[in-house]
Amino acid sequence: MNNFPFLQIEGKSFPCSCGRTHRIHTEKTILGNNVLPQLSHILRGMSFRKVLLVFDENTYQAAGENVERELKQGGFEIIPCLLYKKQELFYLEPDEDARGQIGEHLHQEPEVLIAIGSGVINDLVKFIAHRVGLPFVVVATAPSMDGYSSPGAPMMVSGYKVTYSATPPRVILADLGILSQAPMPLIHAGFLDLLGKVIANADWVMRRLLFREDFCDAIWNMTKENLSRTVKEAENLPQRDHQAIYELSLALLNSGFSMDMIGDSRPASGAEHLIAHYLEIMALHRGMNPSLHGLRVGTATVLMHRIYRRFLQEMPMFDWNRKLNSQEKLETLKMHFGPLFPLVEETARKKLAITVPEIIKEKSFQEKLRGAIEEKLLAIPDPLTVLQKAQAPQSLEALGFPSPMIRDALLFARFLRERATILDLLDQVGMLDEYVDWVLQKP
Repeated sequence: MNNFPFLQIEGKSFPCSCGRTHRIHTEKTILGNNVLPQLSHILRGMSFRKVLLVFDENTYQAAGENVERELKQGGFEIIPCLLYKKQELFYLEPDEDARGQIGEHLHQEPEVLIAIGSGVINDLVKFIAHRVGLPFVVVATAPSMDGYSSPGAPMMVSGYKVTYSATPPRVILADLGILSQAPMPLIHAGFLDLLGKVIANADWVMRRLLFREDFCDAIWNMTKENLSRTVKEAENLPQRDHQAIYELSLALLNSGFSMDMIGDSRPASGAEHLIAHYLEIMALHRGMNPSLHGLRVGTATVLMHRIYRRFLQEMPMFDWNRKLNSQEKLETLKMHFGPLFPLVEETARKKLAITVPEIIKEKSFQEKLRGAIEEKLLAIPDPLTVLQKAQAPQSLEALGFPSPMIRDALLFARFLRERATILDLLDQVGMLDEYVDWVLQKP
C-alpha cells in the first residue's frame, strides 16, 4: 500500500478510447498510513496560510484535532468551524442551516477551506467553496461514500435533495489509520454504496443502446476491477483489516474520479440511488431515521439486481406497443407527492414524454441489450451473499423502512431525476407494479 497519485493522471486532461477527453480536477490524492503530517507541506506549496477548518464533534475527534495542531505548529492561521445538527434531525444534513453555519465564517476571508469528514461535510464544503470561488481540501474520516472526488454536491433545499455541480477538491488526504477506525455502519455504507455500481452501469449501458447516450468502457472496466478487488475483502471488513479498508477506499475514490471524468454521476448512480434518495426525502419529512445513504443504496441494489435478472428473461414477451398514459400518471403523481409535486413536476413531464425506440422489438437488439446488461450484473452475481459476508444490513426493512414506503420508493423514485432507468422501461410497458410487488414478496 503506497502513497501514490490515483490513475497517475490527476490534474490533467487525457484522451480516452471512448472518444472523449477526460479530466481529473483533483491535483493530489494520498491514501496510506500517517499521511496527515504532509498537509502542512502541501498547503505551503500552494501558498495558503489562512485556513477555514470545517468539522463536527465526531470528525474533530477522528482527525480534526490532529489537523488543527499540525497546522498551528506549521504557522498557519486557523479559522475553526464546528458544525452542529439540528436537534430534531438524526444526522447532520446539507441543508440551509448547515450551509449558513459555514457561511458565517467567510467574512474572515480564508484562502482555502478544509473539510474534515466524509459525506455531508465534504458535500457542504465542496458546495460553499465552489460558490464563493475558493479552493478546498478534504481530509477523509471514513470510507463511507464515493463523493470525495466527484463533481457533484447533493444539498437539501426545502426538504428536497438537489445535486449541484461543484469543483472537486484540490487535494484529498485519506489516512488508513483514521479510515479503519470509522464506525462500522460508515464502513458498511461505503461498501454497500460501491455495490450499487452494477445497477448504475446496467442503467447506463441500457441508455447507451436505447437512446445512444455516450458510455465509457474504460471507466466501466476500472469500476469492475475495483469491485472485484473489494468484494474479495468482504469478510475482512468487519475486522477493519487495513488491506480491506484500502481496497474499499481506493474503489470509492476511483468511483468519484469516474464521475469527474464524465462530468456527472452516470458511472455511479442509477435506479438504486434514486430509491435511496426517495427514502431519505420521505423519511425526513416524516421524522424518521433515514439511515445512511450507502446502506440504502446497497440494500436497494439487492432488489434492483433481481428486477434486472427477471427483466432479461422476460424481455421478449413484453408488449412493446403499449403506451404509457402520461396524463393519468401525472394525476397519480400529484396525489402521491402532494406538496412536493411542484419539485418533481418538470422532471416527471420530461420523463413521461420519453418513448421507447422501435428497435427494442427486434430480437437481435434484445440479445445485444441482454448481453451488455448481463455483463454488468455478473460483476456481482449475488449481492445478498456479499452483504452477508460483510455482516452488513441486507434489506431496506432492516434499516427501518416499512414495506409500503419501500413499495412507493420503487414506484415513484424514478421521477426524482430525468435520467432513464430500468424502472422507467418497465413502467412504459405497464409491468412496473407487477415487478415491484413480485420483488418485495420474494424471500
